[in-house]
Amino acid sequence: MSSSDSEDPQECPQCVEDAPIDLPAYETWLQCDVCEEWYHGICVGISASECERIDMFHCKKCVATHGPSSHKGAEVRRSGRQHANVDYTQLNEGQPATFNQYLLRLEGHEFMEDEFEHLDDGHEVTADWLRSRDTNDPFVVERAEGLGLEMPDAKITVSEIADMVGRDTSVSVMDVLTQEELSGWTLGDWAQYFESGERRRILNVISLEVSETALGGRIRRPRVVDEVDLVERYWPAAKRKADGYPRVKTYCLMSVRNAYTDFHVDFSATWVYYHVLSGGKVFYLVPPTPSNMRKYESWSKSP
Repeated sequence: MSSSDSEDPQECPQCVEDAPIDLPAYETWLQCDVCEEWYHGICVGISASECERIDMFHCKKCVATHGPSSHKGAEVRRSGRQHANVDYTQLNEGQPATFNQYLLRLEGHEFMEDEFEHLDDGHEVTADWLRSRDTNDPFVVERAEGLGLEMPDAKITVSEIADMVGRDTSVSVMDVLTQEELSGWTLGDWAQYFESGERRRILNVISLEVSETALGGRIRRPRVVDEVDLVERYWPAAKRKADGYPRVKTYCLMSVRNAYTDFHVDFSATWVYYHVLSGGKVFYLVPPTPSNMRKYESWSKSP
């Protein structure tokens, strides 16, 4: 069976109670060819593009007796279930709580310990030290002491940041589940959402540039960045007009719990440093091997 004839097929057995089934990511369904139960593609880790290559789908409980699913390029199995349109700009108007299977899978996966270089502090992080390294792998500085880094107090609030940058400043807000940008937001709106106890959706701010603001004035980047910044060291002073020459930018990222950014590739030769002022941030770094890049390409092209 390739699709459901009923108006409301049975519930996905792997969904939890608050799964937002009226969202686009949940429009693709698969029916197990053994037990005939329906599953959301996202709940069983299968994208819509991969569904097109499945001939016989076996759910997790049927794999033990009938073997894994087979792939021969069958059509996508979709249910006839109708889904309501969601207005993503309406933050607290009864939207379903964000539920994400990707996070559950990551949390349940056992990762190897990273093999990156870990430094106790930043005293030895200099331009000469960087040039002497025989690898381009990331490195971790456990304590900021010695880096020459200056940051606002870790107790600074999002409302205070909004006041320093400007509450009417436009800000790009991302819906985490769909990875789509929500338009029309200001920092004042974001501060109200961030500090509210009624968050119905998980949102994220990852591109607020603050270099020329009062907040930027309280931030000093690591000394080593000054030492290796070719623009600051060699760009002619006469050509340094405001916003008319390339330079390192200072971004303020603000995320609520369970926020994440989809897998992505930074621009070639990009050199980035992160300092977590409060809370925590997890990085999943994938070596750019040919095999991994093919997987990333497939992932990026999937719906």
